[in-house]
Amino acid sequence: MYLESKDIVDRPVDQVFALVRDDLPRLVPYMPNVDRIEVLSREQKDGEIRIVNQWFAKAEIPGPLKKVMKPEYFSWKDTATWIDAKKCVNYKIEALAAKGLFSVKGTNTFSPIHDGEKTELKIACEVEISPEKIPGVPGFLARGLKTPLEALIRAIMEPNLTSLAKQINSYFKKTGA
Repeated sequence: MYLESKDIVDRPVDQVFALVRDDLPRLVPYMPNVDRIEVLSREQKDGEIRIVNQWFAKAEIPGPLKKVMKPEYFSWKDTATWIDAKKCVNYKIEALAAKGLFSVKGTNTFSPIHDGEKTELKIACEVEISPEKIPGVPGFLARGLKTPLEALIRAIMEPNLTSLAKQINSYFKKTGA
């Protein structure tokens, strides 16, 4: 499934880019489906910063999936390469406890608008879901879970991806930063 979003943040691009790159865990209280984010590593090289974060989702697992899905299946590793000169981040997200259950590849672009007073945040990513990777579930049963699993993963990830600008605006409004 393909997800795309374009929205405005009421702050200059340098401020927005730095917040999301350097202080992403500060945004957790504004993310509806995230319990916490842990920074696993950070490496700067050749004008790029590579950051690996582990995300822990808040997941309400619906009926047909409760027997086969565990909350820890909704923890993922986010490997992001931040390119300062282009004000963008390329990322890859992978399921941790259920290897291969889902993956995301995308790019977020931060662009100055309104004479540099605001930022346009564009998010574009492709999400792949493989229900046959649910641990302990035979492939023929897992295929029948694709639709509810896709709906659950969409419900968990989409608000955090596509409403990131709203979350950033809320952060700035509440903290006055």
